[in-house]
Amino acid sequence: MALRVRGIQHLNLQVADLARSRAFYTDVLGFAVSFAKGNTVWVEAGGDILGLSEGSDAPAGRSFEHFGFMVDGAGEVDRWAEQLRGKGVTPEKGPYDRSDGRSLYFRDPDGHLLEIFWLDPAVLGSSQR
Repeated sequence: MALRVRGIQHLNLQVADLARSRAFYTDVLGFAVSFAKGNTVWVEAGGDILGLSEGSDAPAGRSFEHFGFMVDGAGEVDRWAEQLRGKGVTPEKGPYDRSDGRSLYFRDPDGHLLEIFWLDPAVLGSSQR
């Protein structure tokens, strides 16, 4: 019998300045702090947990591909774009419609590429036929 996982419990990012990243994820994105321990702050991202750990070899503008946060509708993507611009964050791409929904890409203070994404439920229905 193969072992199985229930899902991703958390994602942890290494950041150069913990206070700056904490402020970005709480003040700009509106995530709540779940807990903090040592050089790591854990924030709630919907039903998931995102860890921010301060370290000397943070990416400094380099990043993995990206990670995304799901929202409930296409209009939410646009509202996120407005909110981010109002807080001084310039979108890297979008918001724009795609074949499976609507997206907006932007970077956090350490250069990690983030996405706000709405998945069109019709896409899910068509994949099950």
